[in-house]
Amino acid sequence: MLADWIERHCWRLVIGVAVVIPIAVGVLVTRGLRRDYTLEAFVASDSDAYREFRGLMEEFSSNEFAVYAMETPDATSDETLAMVEWIVGRARALPAVGRTASIADVPERLRFVLGDWIWKHPLFVDTLVGRDGKTVAVLLQMTGEGATGAVRKETVGALKSILVGARERFPGTTIYLAGPYVTLIDMYDYVDQDLICFSGAAFALILLTLGIVFRRVGPVVYCVGVSMAATACALGVASALDWPTTLVTQMVLILVVVLSVANCVHVGVADDEVFARTPFLDWRERVRRVLREMVAPCSAVMVTTMVGFGSVSISGITPVRMFGWIMVIGLGFALVFSLICAPLLAWSRAPSATARVGTFLPGRLQQLGVLVARNRWRAILGFAVGTGVFVMGLPWLGFESDFVKNFRPESEVRRSYEFISSHLSPTGSMEVVVRRRDGGVIVTADAVGRLRTAGLKVTESFEQVRKVLGLADVLTVGEGDRPTTDFGVRARLAGARSMFGDGAIRNFLNDDQTGLRLNFRVAEGVSVGEKQQLGIDVEAMVADVMGEAYSATVTGLYVFYSTLVCELWRDQIRSLGVTVPAVLLVLVMMLRSVRVGLTAIVPTVLPIVFCLGAMAWVGIAVNMTTAMMLSVTTGIAVDDAIHYLWRFRRRLRETGDYDAALRDAHASVGRACVFTTVVIAGGFWILTLSRFLPTAYFGGLLAFTMCCALAGNLILLPALVMTFKPFGLPVTHKA
Repeated sequence: MLADWIERHCWRLVIGVAVVIPIAVGVLVTRGLRRDYTLEAFVASDSDAYREFRGLMEEFSSNEFAVYAMETPDATSDETLAMVEWIVGRARALPAVGRTASIADVPERLRFVLGDWIWKHPLFVDTLVGRDGKTVAVLLQMTGEGATGAVRKETVGALKSILVGARERFPGTTIYLAGPYVTLIDMYDYVDQDLICFSGAAFALILLTLGIVFRRVGPVVYCVGVSMAATACALGVASALDWPTTLVTQMVLILVVVLSVANCVHVGVADDEVFARTPFLDWRERVRRVLREMVAPCSAVMVTTMVGFGSVSISGITPVRMFGWIMVIGLGFALVFSLICAPLLAWSRAPSATARVGTFLPGRLQQLGVLVARNRWRAILGFAVGTGVFVMGLPWLGFESDFVKNFRPESEVRRSYEFISSHLSPTGSMEVVVRRRDGGVIVTADAVGRLRTAGLKVTESFEQVRKVLGLADVLTVGEGDRPTTDFGVRARLAGARSMFGDGAIRNFLNDDQTGLRLNFRVAEGVSVGEKQQLGIDVEAMVADVMGEAYSATVTGLYVFYSTLVCELWRDQIRSLGVTVPAVLLVLVMMLRSVRVGLTAIVPTVLPIVFCLGAMAWVGIAVNMTTAMMLSVTTGIAVDDAIHYLWRFRRRLRETGDYDAALRDAHASVGRACVFTTVVIAGGFWILTLSRFLPTAYFGGLLAFTMCCALAGNLILLPALVMTFKPFGLPVTHKA
């Protein structure tokens, strides 16, 4: 048996663990974790939508931008121009800033000749100057994914330093910094700060809980040591394989620690109970008994949890895949370390020690078990009604793809976007790329004119589309009407190049002049489905106006991110289809009964329904983080059910009495289940204080789901077992 083998070789195995851990830590310290701050690391996937989005960024100028927005007494005054020039001069010095666009970049002779008319031109109004005559902006077009993550991080830090300097130099002026280029780093910063803050708080809570549970140092050191060692080894493997850490994978640290501790708590409680029953035994024999009781359920628990996280890795979204694999590795280390180091629990107990297994909680749990057995149909009916209430909310479950909604309303990020959206144009970007079907040059008067007409028709037809910019807008600066001949288009294009540079032209025309791009500024505030439908409608309308000779393709972050959320949700539904059968298979193999497995799967799946229903009723939308709740919670929620049924079956074989088995399972495993739920739920409830809302939602929902799982395992599961007797009529084995 594995238990006997671990006991015989315990010191060799412990020494092996002691060797592995420093190696992993050494790799982690010397190589470090690769931090990828690029947009690609956040949204990369295997989908056609992503390939179209990447193709757009490579073919035209990057649509990654940052923007300074300022509210002044007069947008055209010399003082305002001086402030803009001060910001532009410092921003241009940054290597990652490809080009700038502001009133300072408009040639002075053009401003003098055209006067106020220029500020009414579509290329400038609501982009560089507001219609209120008080708002001005500096638009920074970044070099995009050509810059490494480290460069992005440094650049955003420099941009924020410029913001601080501008506020100090021009007091009384409202100045904000926003844009997707900046927001992605803000997300990382918020998560990093939360990780430092809440990891410490969660760790303190875990120590407090473990101290209350065990009231001695040995089990506390065992639980914490195993969890920290597993986390270090998982991160060491990630570092050795050069896997990048992203917003999603940063949750690995607290997840591995909390779940490892929860598993170790069951081993520690079993050690206390074995010692309480047989304090006279040699520590080696006690180790064998503990491991014989715990190897199978602990292995099944970790395997099902690994299945839950592993199923996430079928996603086509790269950061989600990495998250799943790192979690599987971390939990694998946690299982191995928890079993190998279990002998230290018995060995560390002083020979004169006395058992410290309290009677209050086991007694109350036994009373709960008896109450459930007497009212099992009421318990089942109560859960059925509760399930119905949560199911009724599912039609209202929404999807969220607005980056800004990831931040709390009072945050600087949220206020920046709201200011820009209300004083200038929305930051949502939808792109339409038009080409000739024969692949020829598209710089013709016909194509430019049709595209301009299509853009205006879209803005008139859809309320969410607030502004459109295209090559026609560049060609009419300082020249009046749009050119009507091919020669006129080429002449104007040459003049625009000399005036604004190649970078400005490449926003709307690719290098080989075979593709034209329309940029729509689109307001948020609609559902994911409406965004996707808007993209379909805009593409159809542009294609209709352009005619049979042209093709039109819609992309851009506005549409792509909504597609990404839906893609992730579909992946999670698919992964749930893998997780539930896999968990059921583990239950059947472990408990050697299909009936018992089916009984256990009910309280395992219901917490997922409760979680989704709670999201719908409270108004928490599905996003990149909450979409992963399905498979993750399935793998975690089944853990206590496995421990409970394993103990129930063993006790039933000993006594032949369902009632006695119920009381024993509630008093022993029920106690450990309460403790592990406190550890898991407490660790994740702390995350609800996060300034990054996806983290807050993930922590709160996971804590809520674990509490639901505890209720299901201590009320619904025993009610089902006592009603349907899935173990059959037991045969009592006398000693």
